[in-house]
Amino acid sequence: MSRSFLKMLEHGFKRVFFALVSFFLKKGREEFAIIDPMMIKRVLFIRPEKLGDMVISLPVFHNLKRLYPHLELYTISSPRNIAVICEDERICSNFLYTKKIFRDIATVRKIRRLGIDAVVDMVCDDSVTALLLTQWSSAAAWRIGVGKNHHKRYYDFNYLYRTGDESHVVENTLKLLTAFGIETDNLEGHIPPTIRPEHKDLAARFVASLNGTMLAEVIGVNISAGRPTRVWPDEKNEELIGRLLDRFKSCRIVISSDPRERERAVALAGRFQSRVDPLPEGLNLLEVSAVISRMNILITPDTSLVHIARAFMVPVVGLYTRFGQNFMLWKPYNQDGGAVISGNDYNIFDIEVDEVFEAAVALMPAEKP
Repeated sequence: MSRSFLKMLEHGFKRVFFALVSFFLKKGREEFAIIDPMMIKRVLFIRPEKLGDMVISLPVFHNLKRLYPHLELYTISSPRNIAVICEDERICSNFLYTKKIFRDIATVRKIRRLGIDAVVDMVCDDSVTALLLTQWSSAAAWRIGVGKNHHKRYYDFNYLYRTGDESHVVENTLKLLTAFGIETDNLEGHIPPTIRPEHKDLAARFVASLNGTMLAEVIGVNISAGRPTRVWPDEKNEELIGRLLDRFKSCRIVISSDPRERERAVALAGRFQSRVDPLPEGLNLLEVSAVISRMNILITPDTSLVHIARAFMVPVVGLYTRFGQNFMLWKPYNQDGGAVISGNDYNIFDIEVDEVFEAAVALMPAEKP
C-alpha cells in the first residue's frame, strides 16, 4: 500500500476514534486567567512532530527555564525529532511517542505518575493525537494550546495567531508563554540545540582540514529535503557551486545531505577539482549542527537546517514553494532577505540559479558594507 493511502487510513481511524471518545474529554476551564509559574513545578510540552518543529520550540524551553529555573520541563517527542533535544540540559526527561499503542499507553502512565501541573500542546493545528496526549497526561493540569480551531474548547488557554500576518513561526510559538504571564516581544529567539564540547571540537577540526585553511569563507550547500518536490536539480546545484567558487576565490564549499543521499553529495563534490567537500560520513544531527555553526552562509531547500542555522545566526538562503505563503511562517528567522520563492505552489524546480546566487552574494558577511 502507498504511504499516502496509509496516512489517509490513519487519519480516518483517528476521526472515528475521536468521535467515540469526545464525549469523555474534559472541556477547558472558563475561569482561566494566568498561570503563576511560581505556583507550579512540572510542565510537559507535547511535540511529536518533525525535526524543524522541535528546533523552533527551543526558544520556548530556553526562555521559560531562564526566567523560572525551578521549573522541571518534560517533553513528548517523536523518533523524527528526538535528536534535537537528546542532550538538552533544560529538559528533565523526554518521552517518546511511537504510534505503538501498548508502548504509548505505558508511556502515558509514567507521565501521569509525575504529577504534571501544566501541559503545553505545541502542535499548531487541530491534532487529535496531541489533544488526546494533552488530556491523558494529567487529569488536573492546565491545558495550553496554539492554533486550535475545532478543538479550542478542550484547552484552558489557546493562542490563535492570525493567518496571513507576517509573524514568524518562532514568534508565534513563543506566544504560548503568555499563558504564564510572560511578555514575549523581547525574548531571545535564536536558541540553538545543545552542542557538547566534543562536537564543537569535531567541527573545528573539520573546518581546519578544508584544504588546510581556517581563513576561507565556508559556504554550506544542502542538497536534501524531506520531500522530492523540495529537492533542487543536481545540475542547478552544480552550476551554483561553480559560480560561488568563481565569485569567492578563497571560499570552501561544504555539501550536506541526508545520509541516504550521501552518494549524491560525493558525486557532486567530485565534479570539482578542489575546494568542494561533502560533510564527513556518519555525523549525527548535533555534529552536523556544530559544523553549520562555523559556516559563513548556508544555502538549502526548506528543511530543519534553515532553523538550525538561524539559531546560530548563520545567514541562510532558503528555497521555498509559493504554497499558501508557507514561506512567511517558515522563512529564515529574523533575517532580511534570503527567501527565494518558486513561481508555483508545488515544487522548487523553477527557481533559477541566478536568483539563488544573487541572494547568497547579498547575504555573505564579507560582501556587506
